[in-house]
Amino acid sequence: MFHSHERLRGKRSAAARVSAFYGTTLAFSWTWWGWMYVTGQVVEPGSSATHLPGLAGPLVGAVVTTGVLQGRKGLFDLLLRSLRLPHRFGLASITILAPLLLLVISLGLDFLMRFCWPESHQFFVYPGVPMTTGWLATVIVVLLLNGFGAEVGWRGYVLEQLMTEHTPFRATVWLSILWLLWHLPLFLIHQNMAEMIGPALVGWALGLVLGVFVLSWLYLSFERSILVCALWHTSYNFAVATPAGGDLAPALISTAVMVAGLWAALDLNTAAQRRP
Repeated sequence: MFHSHERLRGKRSAAARVSAFYGTTLAFSWTWWGWMYVTGQVVEPGSSATHLPGLAGPLVGAVVTTGVLQGRKGLFDLLLRSLRLPHRFGLASITILAPLLLLVISLGLDFLMRFCWPESHQFFVYPGVPMTTGWLATVIVVLLLNGFGAEVGWRGYVLEQLMTEHTPFRATVWLSILWLLWHLPLFLIHQNMAEMIGPALVGWALGLVLGVFVLSWLYLSFERSILVCALWHTSYNFAVATPAGGDLAPALISTAVMVAGLWAALDLNTAAQRRP
């Protein structure tokens, strides 16, 4: 009876922590995106509208919730995991660069078919970043707001909380639902996402869920390093979201990530079944 009450209390506290995070995250992200919608701003080529500050909502949610519920000790642990270099960083680096390598391969295939190579600036034309921004500043902004902005919250905070009462596999399933719903306002203000409304939306949702499994696997395989996940997330987004890749690169890379996500899901599920 005592242990049963302890488990229930732990579940309530974990659910409360995730709820506090999610409420803070939605308030920050959806307020920014809602303001953009009300004022008629749309993220599209050549526009000055930017959705990127809203992408940092999970980072804000993690910092605020950790600070309130766990204090300085929790914040310090979050910072350490955000900067952690795993012992197998060489292997992690190969994984991080894999989307960019696939981008190069797809560009090579495209060159063989059309004898066409993208201009250098196209590799750094990123949605939501002004086109006048230099390439280094673009990379830094995307890494901070999109990479760390997502990973500190979703992997560094939510996944950790969910795993206190679920296996990594089940925790990832719950996390994918929360992450998917968080994206919804972007379909109103982001041209590329608005164009997916219809049958393509199913493929987007499936790709997102499988991408969550890839990130969970990376996080758990490389010593809970948020840094590894943030770098991979940034690498993937540059590979699929810039005009350099045309139509072939996003399709090839997304398919590869979906296959990797299936493998990661099977691996996490098998590992959970092997646990005593």
